[in-house]
Amino acid sequence: MTTPPTTAPDWRALFNFTVMSAYFYSFMEWIFFVTKPSSLSLLTFFEKLKVLFITGGVIALILVAGLVVFWLPFWMTKKQKLKYLGFIPSAFILSITTLILFDNFTYTVFKFGVISAEGIFRAVYALGFILAFRQMTRFTKRTASTLKKSASILTIGLLTLSTAGIIATYFSNSFSASSDSTNSATHLPNIIIIGGDGLSANYMSMYGYDQETTPFLEELARTSLVVENAFPNASSTTASTTSALTGKEPLEVNVLRYPDILSGNDSFEHLPGILQQQGYQTVEIGVHYYVDAQKLNLLDGFDVVNNRSLNLPILDALRKFLGNSPSVYFIQTVTERADERLLHIFFVQEMQNPLDSVNNQKSRMNDEQRTQQIIAALDNAERPLFVFAHFMDTHGPEFSSQFRVFSSASNNDDNKWDTDRYKDALLSFDSHIKEIYEYLEESGKLDNTILIIYTDHGYGYAVNHRVPIIIHFPENAHAGTRLNNVEVLDIPVTLLDYLDISTPEWMTGISMLSDEPPADREIISIVAGSPSKVAPPFYQIKKVQIVICHKWYELNVQENDWKSGLISRHTSKCDADSLPTDDQVRQRILDYLDEYGFDISSLQ
Repeated sequence: MTTPPTTAPDWRALFNFTVMSAYFYSFMEWIFFVTKPSSLSLLTFFEKLKVLFITGGVIALILVAGLVVFWLPFWMTKKQKLKYLGFIPSAFILSITTLILFDNFTYTVFKFGVISAEGIFRAVYALGFILAFRQMTRFTKRTASTLKKSASILTIGLLTLSTAGIIATYFSNSFSASSDSTNSATHLPNIIIIGGDGLSANYMSMYGYDQETTPFLEELARTSLVVENAFPNASSTTASTTSALTGKEPLEVNVLRYPDILSGNDSFEHLPGILQQQGYQTVEIGVHYYVDAQKLNLLDGFDVVNNRSLNLPILDALRKFLGNSPSVYFIQTVTERADERLLHIFFVQEMQNPLDSVNNQKSRMNDEQRTQQIIAALDNAERPLFVFAHFMDTHGPEFSSQFRVFSSASNNDDNKWDTDRYKDALLSFDSHIKEIYEYLEESGKLDNTILIIYTDHGYGYAVNHRVPIIIHFPENAHAGTRLNNVEVLDIPVTLLDYLDISTPEWMTGISMLSDEPPADREIISIVAGSPSKVAPPFYQIKKVQIVICHKWYELNVQENDWKSGLISRHTSKCDADSLPTDDQVRQRILDYLDEYGFDISSLQ
């Protein structure tokens, strides 16, 4: 018995199939992200559905545009063979869907996938994709020709929901708060902010540690503004660096750890955006995913992020219509997931593993490379430069360094939280700062550059340890010390104060150029919990800590456990009688959580 020949679908059937392919791809990606910690985690179910339908509608629009392009040869020549070019858009998106579904499954179950494929295995994936595309072309040819009128009804329903979501987003979402114009910055100094991951003042000789771990910083301190008692605003790198860039507390912007993102006006309210409007060239040298303005959804701030230009015309056009909505960020995310896998398996560009970029010493960029990138940026800058860099050799639990002084060759590099290896990493960090400083001296840029050294959190992700903040201003201005407590989010306010730029109301820090901060100043820090425990009522939050004077107070909101203690080596102690009681601070933490809409009934 012979199989009847396949009937070529008419344009309506192929249009329906192409649209449904777009929604299928969007739905499978949406399911993946909605069932794990992601940028969708804090959205309501209705908002998540809106993201799904807007994403499906936008991708459907792109595929339909492709369908029109591929059918043009048929429409122009009427050659029947060319009609089958119209199968390409839907077959391509279904092949991508197959690749990503397979990759999600193998990586989740067996811990291998496209990202870990090397050499010939990349070619195997590429061959698999080509075979999948061939099969999907046949599937499209076979299936599209059988579609009935009911498919048109489904297509109309999906597109109607997408259109409704797009219209609602257009009239309700946030658009860029920045102006397109920039001022001349020829008279303004370069600004270099370097955050060393996990630096604790208690291990740094410039803060009195009895071993010489930071000899150059000791010299730099003599001509710099040095904060004796500084504290981070969060235990996670993503949250803390966000505070350093925005001057806002983590709960103000709902960024407590990766993959939290900025949203609404918060995406446009930040230091690099202000500096860019003043005419600065802005560069971020961080860590993919974890210190990455693009992943953070920090918009209109950086020209270059982790060696990538943020000039993305298609997304910029989409953002002008949909504003800074979760849908735009999700579309960007799923597009990147497809791009990076295809580029990897076809040997165009290697896909980066976010965990390796942080934890694997052999895979991650080392701090010498970051140092050279800063120097190259300064060399090539055509206008005042703002660099926000995050150094990783001091990142625990495994540390790396250029040399061994405190640890011996017999020390196992895989030892977790080895303090001798940590001290070597501090010494290595110190040498990189010296290299940058000497470049500034030799190039004549030192007296036109602000150099800031700070950290995201203390050793072991601690937020109740003193951390360094050192600011070297041009011509050694403002050299001296600040004894009372300072926090990381004070850095942007201090810079704007020095530059004589008005501080926006949304920045909550205090300038270090003014008098000493109040001795009893309240500094709040957030400790993020495990990604697997993101759930109401406190979601990412594990602990809330308050530092007042030389004492820390901490409420574990997940276990309703209370602790307090004295800060080690604090250099500006208050009268014990002036400190609030544990009960008073606990109530302050409860009030603080209540202010931000958290259900605190389980803690009372």
